[in-house]
Amino acid sequence: MIWLKKITKGLLWLVTGLIALVLFYLLSVRMIYTDISAEDLSQEYLGQVQTLDIPLPTAVKQSPLKQTLYYQDSATSLDDINKPALVLLHSHFFTMQMWDNWAEQLASDYRVIRFDLPSHGLTGPAVNNDYSIEADIYLMEQLLAHLRIQQVILVGSSLGGNLAFYYAAHHPDNVTAVVLQNSGGFRKATSRGGNGKDLPGWANYLLYALPKPAFDAFMNWMVINKEAITPELLASFHHGFRRNGNRYAEMQRLRQFDAGDSAALLTQITAPVLIQWGQENPQLPVEQVDLFQQALTSSSRVEVITYPNTGHQLALEAPQTGLADMQGFLNTLLVSQGEKEHAHSSL
Repeated sequence: MIWLKKITKGLLWLVTGLIALVLFYLLSVRMIYTDISAEDLSQEYLGQVQTLDIPLPTAVKQSPLKQTLYYQDSATSLDDINKPALVLLHSHFFTMQMWDNWAEQLASDYRVIRFDLPSHGLTGPAVNNDYSIEADIYLMEQLLAHLRIQQVILVGSSLGGNLAFYYAAHHPDNVTAVVLQNSGGFRKATSRGGNGKDLPGWANYLLYALPKPAFDAFMNWMVINKEAITPELLASFHHGFRRNGNRYAEMQRLRQFDAGDSAALLTQITAPVLIQWGQENPQLPVEQVDLFQQALTSSSRVEVITYPNTGHQLALEAPQTGLADMQGFLNTLLVSQGEKEHAHSSL
């Protein structure tokens, strides 16, 4: 029996050593990749970042909660304010920084509005722990009301696409056009049907255990055009997660995510729609474009453009051609609208 005791003792030492190694790893990662305050993170953003404290709906007897929304508005003059308003809605896991290149170029013709969703970037965790699409839409509605914007062009990437077509379906009279880039809305045909609600409790802290190379690998999986991946992009992407509370909040968003009946929502959209999609999108295959086209039965116009050697992040992977195509689509709408107004005035 001596040999059994020796084996048992050896196994105990092995298990103890493995536990100590795991604890050392977790502690090291936690110390190296500490949280970043919103104040420090804001220094990495190009242009002026503004904040809006938005009162949230609460029960009558509860103290009112306010969500601080961080946003950017290109308008610096009365002329800018009078330009057509264009809202850029970022992808899940990204921030409004993903639109830096586009925002700068679009500002000459549009009043460009963008913001960080809760659990992303500067805005941080939702103070009421509500990460539903309805909650995101409420914040956008309040921001637009604050800015006194009634008519908008919506440009949404991935999760931002979900928000764009949800808003357009519920506010048809306030939406001039919708641009959906690799939009969420439908499951992959090969999806195994997993649900965020099924995540185990320990998953809440999963993102704290991942080193930066894991986030870099995630970016490399999403982005097919590797020329778009720069050290600065990787650092910005990782820092967005490291804002105080975001890593925990992101897991709550995954738990709560529910796209709803996307087909029914898309059917309600009457505004013109441009669909832009990466042909090699690993997350949402290009075949999903057909599902959007089939559902957009009430839209006055649906145009589709797909891009070779492009994955899930069009604005980063095809920045110039993607932007030029979108501007061409919007310019055509403006010309068409001008012709209609001229014909009406001539009657």
